[in-house]
Amino acid sequence: MKIAVIEDDKELNFIISKILKSLDYEVESFFDGEEILNSKTLFDLYIIDINLPKINGIELIDLLPGKKLVISANTNPNTIDTAYKKGVVDYIKKPFIKEELIHKLNKIFPPEIKISDFVLKPTQRILLKNDKIIILTKDETKFLLLFKDKTFATLEEIKQSIDKEANSLYVFLSKLKKKSGIEFENIKGFGYKIKE
Repeated sequence: MKIAVIEDDKELNFIISKILKSLDYEVESFFDGEEILNSKTLFDLYIIDINLPKINGIELIDLLPGKKLVISANTNPNTIDTAYKKGVVDYIKKPFIKEELIHKLNKIFPPEIKISDFVLKPTQRILLKNDKIIILTKDETKFLLLFKDKTFATLEEIKQSIDKEANSLYVFLSKLKKKSGIEFENIKGFGYKIKE
């Protein structure tokens, strides 16, 4: 899992990044809103401070794709309400403790996720079925995470997650089916669903 930390306080950015790396997340640090918008990398989660230079965190929520978590000293109820209405998955108030961040991350990226008849352990990149352990690549893990709590993933979700074109996606899914036994059905023009 790739996480962007967008925090202008260099020391706090370092501390958050260190916590995330200790949990085996890939982390990239950014120190203002403009810097993250210039990045070509797509992240699984954006951790955003509200009071950022150049482009503030509230504006960034609308401009960044995917999941966003706010960590901010801004405790204004209107700001917090606005952040949630714009779709953040959670809002942590500074100062915070390490354990609070870890619990929030476990809600966003559960240690175990049931997908069809399998158990996915995303941070370890393994898939379990009965006594069988299947080691996954980063892209395979990201792809399977799209099926958390659902059996269908749109083409847009897939493209944001693993960035594969149609031909390479077909090859990718064929290899994943051979490796795991999970069958995916192409819903032409819409996405893929897990065959029951």
